[in-house]
Amino acid sequence: NVAKRTIERKKPPGNLILVRGGESDFSKNFTFTGWLDSALTPAGLLQFHVFSLEIVVARLLLESGYEPDVIYTSRLKRAIKSAWAIVQEINAPFLPMYKSWRLNERHYGALQGLCKKETAQMFGSNVVQAWRRSLYARPPPLKDSVSLINDRKVSGLLPEQIPRGESLQDCMRRTEPLWKLIKRDILKGKNVIVVAHANTLRGLAKIIDGVGDKEIAEVSFPKGIPVVYKFDKQMEPVKPSDNALTQIHTSGQFLEKPGLLKVAMDSVKEWERSVPGTADLELPNFARRMTTVENALLKLKEEKLMYLYPDSGSQENNADEDDINRGNNDGEVMLSGNHKGLETEDEEEERFEAISNSLKPAEDVSANMYEAQPNDPVVVFIRHGRTPHNKLALFTGWEDPPLAIEGEEDAKWAGRLLRKHGFEFDVVYTSWLYRAIQTAWFVLEEMDQLWLPMIKSWRLNERHYGDLTGKSKKMAANIHGEAQLKKWRKGYKVRPPPVSSYSFHYPGNDKRRVKHVKDLRISFTETFCRSIED
Repeated sequence: NVAKRTIERKKPPGNLILVRGGESDFSKNFTFTGWLDSALTPAGLLQFHVFSLEIVVARLLLESGYEPDVIYTSRLKRAIKSAWAIVQEINAPFLPMYKSWRLNERHYGALQGLCKKETAQMFGSNVVQAWRRSLYARPPPLKDSVSLINDRKVSGLLPEQIPRGESLQDCMRRTEPLWKLIKRDILKGKNVIVVAHANTLRGLAKIIDGVGDKEIAEVSFPKGIPVVYKFDKQMEPVKPSDNALTQIHTSGQFLEKPGLLKVAMDSVKEWERSVPGTADLELPNFARRMTTVENALLKLKEEKLMYLYPDSGSQENNADEDDINRGNNDGEVMLSGNHKGLETEDEEEERFEAISNSLKPAEDVSANMYEAQPNDPVVVFIRHGRTPHNKLALFTGWEDPPLAIEGEEDAKWAGRLLRKHGFEFDVVYTSWLYRAIQTAWFVLEEMDQLWLPMIKSWRLNERHYGDLTGKSKKMAANIHGEAQLKKWRKGYKVRPPPVSSYSFHYPGNDKRRVKHVKDLRISFTETFCRSIED
């Protein structure tokens, strides 16, 4: 620990990356949003998904070589979803993400939910502009604060901390305690990304650059463009070069010209106007990564299905599965004996369903079930949704495929089921593996509880299958024999063959784990010997 602290002290300070989230439903309609939990619009999501002008936050970070180590965001889902889209694009969903009410947007009091134009007509544009731009003017307070006090997103806050309406100064001041935590991470050499809202980002800029009360009105953060701060050893912001993209009164540097984003957004809006219904289209998911083995086996499976179930309805072309198994007197090979082979993942699921269906109906066993009370502590276990590896009967272990489309639906269904039965959680634990993190995300999204803290640990990773990782069960059976394979799969203490330290399945070769995991043992002797060999 002493050596670790010494190394951390020698590290130069990390970078701070400030990002304003995408467009929400309310901001699109010129509505005072504040703490109302409006979702991102399709256009807002597009800012983080499909733009090809290299102004997407994640792609700009990749282009500039910035690798975040920790994420801070608010408890509002428009910011959380923006942060989630970014970490997916940079292939770092395992990063810790802290969600703090101190990064929530300014609370607009009784103005929340009202149209800005109509409010200006009602009170006068000068009054409304003072509420919006003045540092000290507070909007009319929220009369009914009971609903906000009972909102679980503010759990842990003292009654006096829950605002009924904030001035810009109030909003900016509440970011100060959080800045101390962010500053601590930066001093450790970590790159910190903050995905938040216009006024809380201005609050951080005011603290970092010491911007005056009058000058802060001239500082703004455009949506979707990262602003990067660099620091010296005394945590003073480093002034960027003269040709850097900066704004007045601040030391942060834009990673792209703000005007380019506006052009891209205008093109999206024009696309929506010219093609009716596009604003309501479901956006495509991120591209699913696929290994060579996985791709080959998937194609083979498709070819087998085409042979078994061809599109042609003629009996001549319809191959019966029994014909394939037994032969059909047309020169095909006659199979004998037990040719069933290994149980596939699908067959395991079918067997599990058969067992589940054979259980007694709920009304027969309800007398023996414990009925939970509202305040009882509860732990819920959820297995991740299906992946392409599961469907192809591959040993997955620590390999990191995403959920298949069916797997996403599995996770969403689990979330809907939990919501139907009234479950509410306080914290979520998951592994470092993408399929588990995705499952947790979809569950929370369906339950409308994305604001919950999600703790990710490698200790919840699937069993490491050693040298079997990435191989199909059929491959392993052919190499090692079915009897030995069964021992590895079903035995409690029997370990599979170890993975070579040269393999990319070896944890010591995964930069993410070497950099971020502090309690995972990497073999020093193997690493040392390999260095000598090299």
